[in-house]
Amino acid sequence: MLGDILSRFADPCWWVRFGAVGALVLCGARSASAFPSSRLVYMRGPGAEDCPDQTAVRDAVRKRLGYDPFFPSADKTIIARIERDAGKLQGVVELVDEHGTQAGKREFSAEQGQCEQLVHAMALSISIAIDPKSAETYAQGPEDVPALDSTENQPDSELKPEPASAPPAAVARAASSGAQQTKPSRQPSPWLWSAGLGGTVQFGSLPQVAPGVTAVAALRTGSWSLALEGELDLPVTTQEQDVELSTSSGALRLAPCAHFQFLRACQVTALRWYTATGSASGLGGTAFALGLGARLAGELPLSSTFGVLAHGDLLLTPLPVHLVSEGHELWKTPIFTGGLGIVAVVHFR
Repeated sequence: MLGDILSRFADPCWWVRFGAVGALVLCGARSASAFPSSRLVYMRGPGAEDCPDQTAVRDAVRKRLGYDPFFPSADKTIIARIERDAGKLQGVVELVDEHGTQAGKREFSAEQGQCEQLVHAMALSISIAIDPKSAETYAQGPEDVPALDSTENQPDSELKPEPASAPPAAVARAASSGAQQTKPSRQPSPWLWSAGLGGTVQFGSLPQVAPGVTAVAALRTGSWSLALEGELDLPVTTQEQDVELSTSSGALRLAPCAHFQFLRACQVTALRWYTATGSASGLGGTAFALGLGARLAGELPLSSTFGVLAHGDLLLTPLPVHLVSEGHELWKTPIFTGGLGIVAVVHFR
C-alpha cells in the first residue's frame, strides 16, 4: 500500500491534475457556486476545426457530473473556445454571470496534436465551475489529464494564495498569473435566437372562446429578451340578438421579457384585427384594436436546443371594438381579455 501511495505521488499527471483542481477551487469557488446550471457556448477558431465538437464537450461534462447541467434558458453562460496560436492550441473557459460580467476565466495551452487532451482538461474545469464539490472526487485518484499550461484570471476577492506544498511548474505558472490582481472585465453576453410554433386559446377577444395558432421569433441576451409573435384565431359563429354572427381575428404582439431561471415576466403590446359578417344587412367589415398588458411564462427545457414554453396573458383594451347592425350593438370587446398559449421552441446560437 505504501508503494502505491509513493507511486501516485511520483506520477506527474496526478500532480498536474491535483494542482489544477486546487487552483480552480481556490480561486473560483465563490463565483463557481453560482453556476449550477448554465448555457454552453463552444467555439473552434481557425486551426482548431479538427478538435472535438460541442457534443463531445457536453458529454465529457455530463459524464463527470452524472447529469446534464446545460440549459438554453439559463441565466449564466460558460464560454469555451479553442484556437491555434503560434503553432500551439490555446483553450479558454470563461464564466459570464446573468449581468454579462466575467466571473472567472481560465486559459490552457497544448501542442497541436493534443486537442482531445485539451478538451478533457477544459471539461474538467467546466465541471468544477458548475459543481465545486466534485473537485474532491477528481482528486482521489489518477486520471488521464494532460500536463497543460494554464493561467487564471479572477476578481481580487477570490485570490487567496495557498501556502501548501509546491505544485509542478505548469500549476505554479497558473498561481503566479492569478496573483496579478486584475479586475473583472465586462463581457458581452452571447445572443440567443429562438423560433417557435404552437397553439393559443383566447378569452374575450371574440364572442366566444376561440382557439388559434401562433408563430414566435425571439432574441435574447443575458436576462432580457424581445419576442415578436403572430397569431391567427379560428372563426367562430354565434347568435347575437337573432342575428347569425361570424367573426374571426388575428394579432401581432411585441413582448419584452425579463428572465428568472426558467420563468419570465413580460410586457405585452398587441395589435388585433377583427373581421365580421352576419345575416343582417349592412353587417360586415374589419376593425382594429390595441391591447396592453402583462404575461407570465415558463419554459420546460427538453434538450440544449428544444423546449416547451407555456404562457398566460392579461390585456387591457382601452378602445373596444363594437359590432353594430341597423343601429343596434350586437357585441363589443370587453375591457379585459386574456389568453393561454403553449409553444414548441427551437434555440439557435
